[in-house]
Amino acid sequence: MMSPLNMLAPVNGSLDVINDNTPYFRCFDENVLAFIESLSNELLKNSEAKTYPELVALGFWLRKSNLKKMQSLSPTGVIKPLGWVVHFTPSNVDTMFIYSWICSLLMGNHNVIRVATKSSDIKDCLLNILNLLFAKPEFVQIGQHNLFVHYDKHSAYSAELSLICDVRVIWGGDDSVNAIRNLPCKPRCRDISFADRYSACVINGQQLTTENIPQLAESLWQDTQPHGQLACSSPRLVYWLGDSILQLELFRQLNQVAKQSGHKINSLNDHLVTSQLLKSTAKADAPIIQSAIGVIPVTEFDENWLDWHLGGGYFLLLPINSLDDLASASSAKLQTLTYWGIERETLIKFAQQPSIQGIDRIVPIGRALDFSPAWDGYQLLTMLSRGVEVK
Repeated sequence: MMSPLNMLAPVNGSLDVINDNTPYFRCFDENVLAFIESLSNELLKNSEAKTYPELVALGFWLRKSNLKKMQSLSPTGVIKPLGWVVHFTPSNVDTMFIYSWICSLLMGNHNVIRVATKSSDIKDCLLNILNLLFAKPEFVQIGQHNLFVHYDKHSAYSAELSLICDVRVIWGGDDSVNAIRNLPCKPRCRDISFADRYSACVINGQQLTTENIPQLAESLWQDTQPHGQLACSSPRLVYWLGDSILQLELFRQLNQVAKQSGHKINSLNDHLVTSQLLKSTAKADAPIIQSAIGVIPVTEFDENWLDWHLGGGYFLLLPINSLDDLASASSAKLQTLTYWGIERETLIKFAQQPSIQGIDRIVPIGRALDFSPAWDGYQLLTMLSRGVEVK
C-alpha cells in the first residue's frame, strides 16, 4: 500500500491535473508575473513573514524590478516551456524550493514540488501565504497546476512522478540525488541536480582597518546566519590572504554581531566536538574564538571534514600566500567563493585558471545567499525551457 500524499498547497489540489492536457503558460506570462508580484507583496507586508529574514529576502528577490532583470537574461527567440517539472527539495534550507519553482514557473512550466519532511515555522508561513493567493479567482489556474505536496521519501510517489514528468530538479546530498536519478523517467526528461557543495570566502588582510572591520563583520554574518549556515552557499571555510594583524579583531566583532542578532550559543557543544575531531588530525590548532561563533585555524583543508561541520557559525581558517594557493586547494565541490579586499579584475583572471574545477560563483561577502538563475553552473531559465529554431 502506497504511503499517503499530503497536498499542502493548494489544499484542494490533485495530481490528476498532470494528465488533463491544459496548455502550459507562456514564458513570462502576464498573469504569472501578477501572481509573483502578489507573492512578493504578501511576503513583505505579512506580519508573520516579516519576522523571518529568509522570507523578507525572498520577497525582495521576487520584486518586479528583479523579475524584469531576469527576463532580460532569459533565452531569446522562440522559447517554450518543457512541461511538468518535479522539484525534489532539500531539508536543510526552508525556502530553497521556491527559487527553482519560480524559475520554472516564469518559463511557463507546470510544477509539482515535493516539500521535504522536516517541518518548520518558516515553511508553514510560506505555504499559508501560497494557499491564500491560490484561493484568489485570478490565480486559481496557477494553483491547480503548481502543486506543493509531501510524502515519505521511501514512497513510490517519487518513481511515479519521475515517469510522467519532463524535468526533475533534484536538491539534496549526493546519495539522495543519485537515488532519484536512478529512477526510470521519460527518454527526454532533463535532470537538474544540486548535490553536495560547500562554500568559502577569501579575505585580504592587507586591506583591513579598524574602520572597515564592523561592516565586514556584518556582511560575513549576513552570509552565515540564515538557515544556520547549512545553505550550500554559506561560507564554512575562510581563506586568509596576507596580513593577519587584525584577524582576531574581525572575528571578535563577528562574534559580537552574532550575539547581538539573537544568535543563541546552542551550537557550542557541536563546535567543541568538531574542534576535537579536527585537532585529532594534527592539522588544526586550538580555536581562536569559541563562543557565539567558532573559528579554528587549520594548516590545510580536507573536504571530508565537512561531515563534522554542523553549522551554527563555525569557520575553518586557512592562511594562504596568494590566490594560486586557493586554486590548488579548491575542489569540484566548492560552489561559491565570496571575497573582500580583492579587485574584480584579479578575480576574473583567477577564475580563468584551467586547474580550477569548482567555483561556480564569485560574489562579494554579504551576497552569498543572493539567488540567481545562474546557480551551480546551470543557466536555469535555459535549462527549464526549450528553444524552437526558425530559419
